Amino acid sequence: MHSRTTAAVWLAGAAICGLAAPAFAQGAEQSVGDAAEQGVGEIVVTAQKRSESLQRTPIAISAIPAAQLDLQGIAEAKDLSAIAPNLSVVGATTNATAAVISIRGIPTSADETQGYDSSIGVYVDGIYMARSSAATFEVADIERVEVLRGPQGTLFGRNTTGGAVNFITRAPSSEAGLSLRAGIGNYDMRTARAVFNTGTLADSLRMSFSYLYKQRDGIVDNLLAAENRDPGSSLIHSARWSAQLDLGDRVKITNIFDWTRVEGVAGYQQLSAVGNGNTTDFPSTLSLGGNVFPVVQPANVLGYLNEATSLDARCGTPVSQISTERRTRVCNNSAQPSVDKLWGNMTRVEADLDWLTIRSTTAARWWRNHIAGSDLDGMGAISGPAFSQASLLNGMPLQVLDLIPTLSPAARTALAAAPVPTTTQDLFSTRNDRRQKQFSQELEFVSNSGGAFEWVLGAFYFKESGAEFNPQSYAFVIDTNAAVFNAGNFGALAPLLQAGNPARYRALAVQSALGYTSDSESFAVYGQGTLRPGGPDGRLGITLGLRYSWDSKDFQVYQNGATPFTDAQLPNNTSSKKFSAPTGNLTVDYRASDDVNLYARVARGYRSGGFNARQNTSSIPLTPFNKETIWSYELGIKTQFNNRVRLNAAVFYNEYKDQLVTLPVPVGEGQSFGNITVNAGKTRYYGAEIEGRFVVDDHLSLDAAAGYVKTDPRDFPAGDVNNVIRNVASIQHLGYAPEFTGNVGATYRRPIGSQDLTARVGYNYTSSFWMFGNPLTAPFGRQTKGDARGLLDAQIRLDRIAMGSAEASLTLWGKNITNKSYVVRAVDFGQLGFATTIYGDPRTYGLTLDVKF
Repeated sequence: MHSRTTAAVWLAGAAICGLAAPAFAQGAEQSVGDAAEQGVGEIVVTAQKRSESLQRTPIAISAIPAAQLDLQGIAEAKDLSAIAPNLSVVGATTNATAAVISIRGIPTSADETQGYDSSIGVYVDGIYMARSSAATFEVADIERVEVLRGPQGTLFGRNTTGGAVNFITRAPSSEAGLSLRAGIGNYDMRTARAVFNTGTLADSLRMSFSYLYKQRDGIVDNLLAAENRDPGSSLIHSARWSAQLDLGDRVKITNIFDWTRVEGVAGYQQLSAVGNGNTTDFPSTLSLGGNVFPVVQPANVLGYLNEATSLDARCGTPVSQISTERRTRVCNNSAQPSVDKLWGNMTRVEADLDWLTIRSTTAARWWRNHIAGSDLDGMGAISGPAFSQASLLNGMPLQVLDLIPTLSPAARTALAAAPVPTTTQDLFSTRNDRRQKQFSQELEFVSNSGGAFEWVLGAFYFKESGAEFNPQSYAFVIDTNAAVFNAGNFGALAPLLQAGNPARYRALAVQSALGYTSDSESFAVYGQGTLRPGGPDGRLGITLGLRYSWDSKDFQVYQNGATPFTDAQLPNNTSSKKFSAPTGNLTVDYRASDDVNLYARVARGYRSGGFNARQNTSSIPLTPFNKETIWSYELGIKTQFNNRVRLNAAVFYNEYKDQLVTLPVPVGEGQSFGNITVNAGKTRYYGAEIEGRFVVDDHLSLDAAAGYVKTDPRDFPAGDVNNVIRNVASIQHLGYAPEFTGNVGATYRRPIGSQDLTARVGYNYTSSFWMFGNPLTAPFGRQTKGDARGLLDAQIRLDRIAMGSAEASLTLWGKNITNKSYVVRAVDFGQLGFATTIYGDPRTYGLTLDVKF
């Protein structure tokens, strides 16, 4: 913690309170009636391709407006966790622009290779972000965020089986102006932002230019790195240009270009659990329903760490690195910066005819990621015994070697005196280079609002290509007493050799790499219509939407091991596949009154199949996995009373078929860390959610949300010891699916003379959740669960501070004020013998100054 920053923040906070205290009584009367008149207000959303009231849109949707986003410091997808019911977001393991988003228990893929499509659609201004590893980055000026829960397989369409998150950026203003932001915080956080609006030029053109700079030191002190290279450190530069051109009264052209560069060190992966060779802790089989199933056995890493000789002198012993408590001082020798570069351009042309709006949206995006080094084991390089077949008898006692008749006396003497070979390396470290580009074109025909029948027709085209090269270095621990000096190899000599073994646990140093290229193409046509027999204000509405999608994918793995594949091997590692499916929804809504809207919805979603880049193709050629489908059934109610209370609720039931499940597999010698992907049959999800806002009086408002989701796997395949495929759904826990989420907040506003004071306190809760929930393949499933956590945030803002001709506001903010320690992400390395956990951010706080000219 940096004392100068801390002092500056809290002294400035005291100054705010000092300004506020004497003026409360004076300013109280000035706001009487203002909040009551505004009330909960109307929120306009575009979830159905047209602007309409949130309360009249028969979809489970949360809309977070700009003022709330700005006050709570929400700038990207990773900030959204628990802000809406049944929404959970966790960060990446190796780079700064990835996130795992879960809606109603259905997550994006935690594996970031490009053979998988996400089940949660992330959009910026309606543009689909195809890669979860490049889908969360700070957009400089957000107007609102819409979180749509449940399948959105008609209008959003592509791979939105769980839901969609749409960021809508602010359009250029018709008024010229400049807004500046500067902020400081603990961990030496510094922020600067500028947004310039040109106003209307030549009666037709409006433009805005924005730039964002944000830097923070790490949240964990890495003893082996400079302070600005600690885990959690980041440096962000982002720029955006937006322009709107009116061609007469009917045609509008919008162009948005954005560019972002993020350099940072990923969160610290703390060594939290290791294999210990104890069959009570790690049994080799599991009995279920009278059948016996093999269980992945973790290597005895604990035994190896006990034999390892040293770490860096500042780090302690290797065994001391294992901890289930959040560490603040660590040794992380291989952690190097990850650099993400993202840029894109969107051009939208809208023609507003008397009865119809025609909208064309063309977009292209690029992503580049370079990771100089990722330390995946949570410790520095360790020195320990190395596995070498030629040196297995080195250091063995002479009296034991004398019992081996095939050895000459000279050889026995030499072997007894020879040292055990050693290796100095990480348990697991990697590097990575990834790239991706995408192009999309969408054409929409939207009927004008206000009639008894409103409709949307559209066509969507998408093309994507990507590649990854991922060198890996890991130590595979071998128990030489069990693997070499056993009775099968040495008969009666085995007990003596085991007893005299100078290094039972030895590490096989493996240098490997994963490399592939991917290409995909998608096309869809869709239509949706809403009939309201009583006219636009009629009580009954019936909505029918249909979409048909065609996807084709090509994949080539050119390396999965120590060397690239030969020309003879490439055909087994090259494959293509086409997928297609209809999706849609049928929704009936009934406006029981001006304040109560009821709806029932049935929807079908689809996620394209793909390829698992990590598949071992030595015996089976590269094989695609199948598409997923989901049927969703939902009942909802939306209410608003006296413009002071808004309360929306829904219950849902989902049935997922052929759901993808990624399973770790034993690591073959020289191969990359592997897994297989299967379509796991059927899963049921059911739950409920409620959210609301209550304007108590002219100054105080309350908001809250709660979500519950129950995952119920019904069909999950696994092979028993006789290689018979059986259903093991009863022992499965689906990943990244917290059962409970919720948030509650209170906002207090009051004039203070000519200024306005806003104070908010919020609490959000996420229950514990599994990340690796298959006990047959994840030996550290329980040790890698995400912790339940309740996080307390608060903000105090003073607005309308006069600064000459400008107006300023000052905000003091804090996140995770109680300094809650909680696991947010983890990796179970299975057979490699260890698991790591990543903890969420500790307490952070800061002060922000905004000035508008």
